[in-house]
Amino acid sequence: MKKYIWILALALVNPMTSCQDFLEEEQVANLTQDYYNDENGLEALINGLYVYARIKHEWDASGARPTQAETDAYMSTSPAWARMEVGTYGNDLSSIASNVFNMLGTSNSNYAPMGAYPHINNCNIALDVLENIQPGIFGTDQTYANRRKAEILMLRSWAFYLTSNQLGDIPLTLTPRRQDSGIYYYPKASLEDIYTQMITDMQFAYEHLPTSAPKGRLTKWAAGHFLAKLYLNRAQAAGFAGAEEHLRMLYKGNVPSDLDNSIQIATEVINGVGGLAPDYHTLFDPAVSETNPHPEVLWAAQFDTNIGLNGRFTGNRSVNYHIGNYTDQTGVNRSMIYGRPFGTFKPTDWGYDNFRDKLHDSRYAKTFRHEYISNMGSNSTSYNWNAVSAAWWNANKPAGAPEVRSGERRIQNGARALIYLENDRENALDSMKAMSQPYQFMVRWVRSATTGNYYYRLFINGANLGLATQTAPYLSVKKYVDPMRGGSSDESNFNSEAGTRDAILMRLAETYLIRAEAYGRKGDFGSAVADINVLRQRAAFKGGEQRPNVLVEWYPEANDLTPAERVAPYTAAGDSYNAIMVTENHFTPGTPEAQREGYIPTVSSKQDMFVHFIYNEKNREFLGEGIMWEDLHNAGILYERVMHYNQMASSAVGLWPVATNTGGGNGQDGRGKGQMQKHHTFRMWPFNYMIQLTDENGRPLDATERSAYQNPGY
Repeated sequence: MKKYIWILALALVNPMTSCQDFLEEEQVANLTQDYYNDENGLEALINGLYVYARIKHEWDASGARPTQAETDAYMSTSPAWARMEVGTYGNDLSSIASNVFNMLGTSNSNYAPMGAYPHINNCNIALDVLENIQPGIFGTDQTYANRRKAEILMLRSWAFYLTSNQLGDIPLTLTPRRQDSGIYYYPKASLEDIYTQMITDMQFAYEHLPTSAPKGRLTKWAAGHFLAKLYLNRAQAAGFAGAEEHLRMLYKGNVPSDLDNSIQIATEVINGVGGLAPDYHTLFDPAVSETNPHPEVLWAAQFDTNIGLNGRFTGNRSVNYHIGNYTDQTGVNRSMIYGRPFGTFKPTDWGYDNFRDKLHDSRYAKTFRHEYISNMGSNSTSYNWNAVSAAWWNANKPAGAPEVRSGERRIQNGARALIYLENDRENALDSMKAMSQPYQFMVRWVRSATTGNYYYRLFINGANLGLATQTAPYLSVKKYVDPMRGGSSDESNFNSEAGTRDAILMRLAETYLIRAEAYGRKGDFGSAVADINVLRQRAAFKGGEQRPNVLVEWYPEANDLTPAERVAPYTAAGDSYNAIMVTENHFTPGTPEAQREGYIPTVSSKQDMFVHFIYNEKNREFLGEGIMWEDLHNAGILYERVMHYNQMASSAVGLWPVATNTGGGNGQDGRGKGQMQKHHTFRMWPFNYMIQLTDENGRPLDATERSAYQNPGY
């Protein structure tokens, strides 16, 4: 805990003329506390607070893993993490405890402390100077001072929010600490008190922040979005006071006006911003998002092509974490456009299947990288034709396609190298057909025409990939791919981990779903459906848009397209909104639409189906964006949805189809592989944190006191 009082300061450079202009790091060992007592020092400190916005995207050993993985739709590729084994999730010395410790606040010999509580202390110092010393413009211009105070309060609330999402009751530190007294007394405050403080602070922020600001700085609309979400989160748990323990721990108070307040603030934000980006793809296309981001992006963590400005981890490392291995015998080399394949996180099978209208909802096409093209020339690593596959191809190839011979290189340079098909068992592809294409074809389910056996996720050599594919090829989220890794587009940077893209933290699309959920929880399903359909209208393919070749050529749903739409280049004939428009039938028990959503069997009422539909839709809209763990957690439905939809984390049986190839521990035998328990919906307090705690007199806590501090189940 003594590390928590250290100061992280950042200098202001080129005032607000570029997206990262206020985030140049400066080591401060040679500075004193007096540095922050004048106008320039305080301004620098406030600007430095924005570094904390990067916490979800700098490092998988800090904020990335706890906020991304082991949800219903997203998982770790490592089997130990994905199964939530004892060594990764089981106690205060487990791997996830190390992540939490890093999130709380750690340091090393070369860098100032990172994490929530060093940041919160810096916020408190900034507030103290602003309010009590009032240097320069902070004392002469009240509007300016209130604006900067609003930024500080929101950035502090963001840290309280992210930390309480993980741990529940946490220390609510509101006063600055500038010296090490040897007393590390940090009692926990209740979530109810924490939410009261955050909402009070965010009300101030919403009132005083401007409607527009330089890129990366907080605005009134970002504050309103966050405030509306806090009201909703408190309302979600209002009925949990007498519930079982993992739900009771979510209780944040019971304020009858919360849903109305959430609706009101969300409405003001929606009206103020003016609408969603017309094309979902442009939100994540760096050619657009890095130069001219749409106002739908309410707040994004800032990174820079000058990687020296990006801090300890040199940039946005999320650009690496979501990409499966596309280079294994494919004739595809690592490249800037495809990204560095760390293979850390991937969708669950349900995460793919949750896109119920893959040929009409363009988010499925625009979220994933469906195809890779060979780029290695004469040095190709392509695998070769064998006698059986060559014979099948020559007998069944399209007219005009050349014949092939056993032993020849299968994938040609500049041609299709790797594609994916996320099908179900009922639509299993013929195994010979899948294995005899002039490219790698990663198919979830194939069936042998000879034996009738069903096989789940086979590699090109017939080996089992299984459920936790690690760095094997898998259909990857492409929202983070960064062709400027390492600071430029030079292909020599293809192995760089240093991402330069900004990382979206808040979008107006979520504001719509916040308001929709609040409407629905009040029983106003008509207004909720109208908000959901704003997203669906954007998600629909528009006339003239081209669907990815793979979707039309291989997905069975393509049979529903018009004949003209099934002809290359697979151009949409018109707007597909009518095919994906939501009605109340989508969450009304007994309707075909509700059956198709695949609700958990215990979710049987219209009200409960509505809540779960909202989170189905959130997964479709925000897959891989790092908000779903905390959103499912705060809604009180994380455990039940993981148990029903995430086979690797679940211990349930009988929920999944069975394959013939069940070996390897992660094979598809229809059984859950995981060890998730209800108490895992909150994290443990790390041992390395608790051993530093003292009572108010400086006496270290003993084992009994540390046990009382620990969250239940650990």
